[in-house]
Amino acid sequence: MLSAGAFFTLYVVSPLGYRVGPALLLITSLTVLLFRPGALWTRPDNASGWLLASLLFYTLCLAAVLFIHQADSSEFDLPLRYLAAGLVLLLLLQFPVSPRLLYGSAALGGVVAAGVALYQVSAVGMDRAQGFDNPIHFGNGALALAAISAAALGWARFERHRAIWMTWLLAGMVGGLVASLMSWTRSGWVALPFMLILGLLAWRGRWSGCGRNGGTALAVVTAAVLLGALFQVDTVRYRFDQAAQELVGYFERGQNDTSIGLRLDMYRAGLTAFSREPLSGAGPDGLGQVIDELVVAGEIHPDVAGYRHLHNQYIDNLARYGLPGLVSYLLLLGVPLTLFFLKARSGDARVSAAGSAGVLFVSLHVVVNLTQSMLERNIGVIMFVFGVVFIWSALKYEEARGSEASVSQPGSKADTGSGLQDGQRGVF
Repeated sequence: MLSAGAFFTLYVVSPLGYRVGPALLLITSLTVLLFRPGALWTRPDNASGWLLASLLFYTLCLAAVLFIHQADSSEFDLPLRYLAAGLVLLLLLQFPVSPRLLYGSAALGGVVAAGVALYQVSAVGMDRAQGFDNPIHFGNGALALAAISAAALGWARFERHRAIWMTWLLAGMVGGLVASLMSWTRSGWVALPFMLILGLLAWRGRWSGCGRNGGTALAVVTAAVLLGALFQVDTVRYRFDQAAQELVGYFERGQNDTSIGLRLDMYRAGLTAFSREPLSGAGPDGLGQVIDELVVAGEIHPDVAGYRHLHNQYIDNLARYGLPGLVSYLLLLGVPLTLFFLKARSGDARVSAAGSAGVLFVSLHVVVNLTQSMLERNIGVIMFVFGVVFIWSALKYEEARGSEASVSQPGSKADTGSGLQDGQRGVF
């Protein structure tokens, strides 16, 4: 309860959330594995097995490439975190996280994020709210909390105190959006149309009278209207106008000392490194050498050498780990996104809400990592992978509750593949 609650409550405002919570769960998983391995290694259902496989495959691909390049042992730290998340997933399949805890703490995190943003901008005088880390992680993390809170509104309709829950979740959604706007983080705003379209397509089975094609059209139109409304915000319009000017300046005048210009130079360096070693990538050290060569040759801006990553996770994986790195990363995104999308179309509204939260959460990362390498830092890995694990665990809790409810009806049979086993209870 403490681990999951602290994770989302402190998601963007304190490092304790992503450091302490997942660490406690990993220690618990390892303890259970040591003393009662049979309890942890119970065969997961097929969908959970696919999710676990995507985590393990990513770990193995990255570790194999690092081994080929004889990388320093410290470089194996990030890949092993996906293995750690897999162990925690096995634990949380046996003892799922309660949706009340997940949604309530996510909404609290959104409200707290808004408070921190207002304090940093209004009282401290910062140009961009950044929480405890930087504006990009803060803004995108706050948007993730807003998305989870929004999806949970479908769940709140069936709660006993639904008016209180819906008010709280709306506060969390608005708080997350406010924090995102005050961070001036463009990548999350770019992700919004994609998130909205996927989310609305996942929910279209619940729209009576629309039909298949009508539901798709309505999803696109709704996303376009909301995006148009977003562009009426002065901050958003200014940031996108600035990006357009920097893009034109790069291609027409070779101006590469701007935010967009530096990113494009990073992409050039990454693709150059990939072209030299497409199967195994350049490795961590090799990528740095390629960047240094291009700087000396005057092909990219010297400041590129000062960055730890390429500000594009797809190109970063290609450059460092080659094709295995890209393929495994696409699966790391694609497998949970597909699973959540299918669950979002469930006939059980509670399961559908949890699936929708997962769709919005993963689709956000699909887009923002086009301009940010969030998985090249510990904070980015933990925020993404444990977010997926927690949401999936809450979804399995709802499936188990649905199975138990069907058992209580005369003549019905439960789906034993997703139910809680004897003695298992959700957290909280």
